[in-house]
Amino acid sequence: MNKQEFMTQLESGLKKHQIKDIEDILSDYRMHFDHQIENGKSEADISQSLGDVGSIINDYSKISTKRSLKWFDMVTVGFVAIPMLIMLYGLLISLFGATVSSWGIAVYYLFRLSTFGFMPHIPFGVHFIYVFSSFAISIMFFCLSIYLIALIRSMTQQYLVKQTIRIGHYHVKKQYQLILKYSFWVMVISFVFSYIVSALIAKSLEYWHVWEWFS
Repeated sequence: MNKQEFMTQLESGLKKHQIKDIEDILSDYRMHFDHQIENGKSEADISQSLGDVGSIINDYSKISTKRSLKWFDMVTVGFVAIPMLIMLYGLLISLFGATVSSWGIAVYYLFRLSTFGFMPHIPFGVHFIYVFSSFAISIMFFCLSIYLIALIRSMTQQYLVKQTIRIGHYHVKKQYQLILKYSFWVMVISFVFSYIVSALIAKSLEYWHVWEWFS
């Protein structure tokens, strides 16, 4: 088979299978023929070395199908993945906000500030327990944010690379896992302790009424 016959069959097959970028493909094969001819090879030998035209067309057809399926999968999964990722990003922003707020509350009571009138009054001494609790909450929210960042990153990569979304395939450093665990228990214990101490000092189980938090 000479160059003209090979190129004619190739062009016809590519058009029949509706392969994209046909002109670029044909141009590559023409350049290959020209280069090999300059090296002294015959057109028949070049055609034979390239292989069966039908096999070449099938290979391009498979590549084209995979590309189409990839975009189809991305669009299909995207109807679920994109809203889910948006919600997770919103949750992440909320967690960062909670982290900063908890830290701010801890600092507010630590230095006994009175800038904001809406902040509940806490007697001196007891306020240290609430400061400790607020710092524990802040650390816990921060670690939860780290977890969520890892989850979002994993889900985004899965969507872009594999066109799928699966929860659970993410990794968080061990130190963050330990900090989250300890900060959670510190928060729980400090909250219970602060309630007991506050109730004893106020001599009421509803100490917030005694301290006029909502008046």
